Amino acid sequence: MDQNTILTWSAPARPAHTRDKRWYIVAGSIATLLVIYALYTQAWTFAIVIALLGVMYGILHGKNHPLHSIRITEKALYWDIKTISWDELDGFWMLQGPDYVELHIEFKQKGKERLVIQTENIPPQEIAAVLSRFIPGQTDRHEKLLDYIIRICKL
Repeated sequence: MDQNTILTWSAPARPAHTRDKRWYIVAGSIATLLVIYALYTQAWTFAIVIALLGVMYGILHGKNHPLHSIRITEKALYWDIKTISWDELDGFWMLQGPDYVELHIEFKQKGKERLVIQTENIPPQEIAAVLSRFIPGQTDRHEKLLDYIIRICKL
């Protein structure tokens, strides 16, 4: 960490969900029912898509979420190896989960993907205090419906 760095950490973008036996039973049952329905209605492509989704989920489930690094300086925000000037950013907000806090940083340019990272062991109040020096906190923001569904279903 050089002398210009105010705050830095590395963390995954999303939390690693723990799924119990019941989750797998419910997900497997739903997938099986969808395949049976697809075969009954002769929607062969739908049956193939459901089967492929199950296979892809099995392949991707074993992988950990990649770590991202974030570094905050007076001049810019550094996301992994990308430098993002403070003028490009619109604001930030945080999502409190059951055992994690997720930081969301949004761009001014519409349609550009927002940055999402876990706060790890850094207190959210400290992150908010540092970021609010450069971009405003947005208390009116909430997670998108699809993100909510993904989080609830532990996907």
